Amino acid sequence: MQFWRDRRVIVAGGTSGFGLVLARHLARAGGRVLVVGRSSESVRRAFETCERAGESTAAMHGVAADLGRAGEGSRVVDEALRMLGGIDDLVCCVGRSGRARILDVSDDDLRDFLAANLFSATELVRAGADDVAAARGHVVLVGSLAGKLVTPFMGPYAIAKSALAAYADALRLELEPRGAHVLLVSPGPIRRAADDPAADRAADRYAEAARRAGLPEAARAPGGSAALAQLDPDRLAAAVLEACRRRVPELTMPGKAALLAGLIEWFPGAGRRLLARFVR
Repeated sequence: MQFWRDRRVIVAGGTSGFGLVLARHLARAGGRVLVVGRSSESVRRAFETCERAGESTAAMHGVAADLGRAGEGSRVVDEALRMLGGIDDLVCCVGRSGRARILDVSDDDLRDFLAANLFSATELVRAGADDVAAARGHVVLVGSLAGKLVTPFMGPYAIAKSALAAYADALRLELEPRGAHVLLVSPGPIRRAADDPAADRAADRYAEAARRAGLPEAARAPGGSAALAQLDPDRLAAAVLEACRRRVPELTMPGKAALLAGLIEWFPGAGRRLLARFVR
């Protein structure tokens, strides 16, 4: 894909899960990618995963940073300028899901969800915004379907991803007149890649939270109480890159969920009654 050749891209949260899948797609398309993970170990494991698959990591760099800590977003941008010589595009895939009854969630817990899903992006975007705008590049914020469709036991996560969606709208108003493109990605649950370096930690990852909260078995599923098939990560990555090429403002998958979210927006009562039919 010639569109991405030699573009300099930061992928935050790029050492496992969908972030790593997207970073690999960008590298295959000719991009120069800075992968950001929480630890040097996670960065090392991500590169080993690519190499075991026979993929070159020559155009990939890595840096460890805890983007929930003040100053780390600015440091990542400085590292990107040093390693890549500039920044054209910025992708934020950092996030944290969970399971809880909203009335049992403390303010401190809610702040943690906001820190993981919103504030992990804000300093990084502030630090890199001028470079992205100058390059007429892309800011990609990976949110969630939960930011559009609120289902039982996913309240804190839905609140945080809704905040990220509002942030994307506010960012778009300021950056797009300067030439940058802002894309909000709102996917349903994403299947783990077969060689995901964090696959061992992903198995039944919501079981303990659901058990502690006394939630029903259905809450442990990837989509929570909503019966959703998991998305193919490679297909989603290809759709994200195409959405950037077309410079569309939002990408919501699966498509039927996007239609339901629109129905709720226009007809709140009828839309929520329809949503309830899909919730276990």
